[in-house]
Amino acid sequence: MNPAQIKEIVSFTGVKRRFSEKKWNKQVLVDDYAHHPKEIEATIEAARKKYPDKEIVAIFQPHTFSRTKTFLKEFGDSLSAADAIYLCDIFGSARETKADLSIEDLKELIPNSKVLELDEVEKLNNHASGVLVFMGAGDIQKYQDAYERIFI
Repeated sequence: MNPAQIKEIVSFTGVKRRFSEKKWNKQVLVDDYAHHPKEIEATIEAARKKYPDKEIVAIFQPHTFSRTKTFLKEFGDSLSAADAIYLCDIFGSARETKADLSIEDLKELIPNSKVLELDEVEKLNNHASGVLVFMGAGDIQKYQDAYERIFI
């Protein structure tokens, strides 16, 4: 191994946004990059295994309209494994800023799911001892940040 490789290994700080946990009052907040149905399924399953006695709350922001449209049913199926589901508006991309699809299309596939607006994040406090899993590849962190600021 050369010195550059050793330096790279020593300076590696881990994977960002993969099940990054934070204790928050009686809740656990998890930030995860999951933006594909299989990743969502794995993240919810990991939360359930790690916290078997806690409510698992998915807060999901789809990334790109085309991906959301392609995997709409699969997103619905994978998110349904959570005990409570909040959906955030679709995060577009530079090439896709809108489409003939909205977050309501996904909501229709998931019984009891709710659309979460940024100015309504205090609703998440209804899950007082739950595991809140914030998932997505867009700017889902702004929802977690807004939620944490309520209690500062």
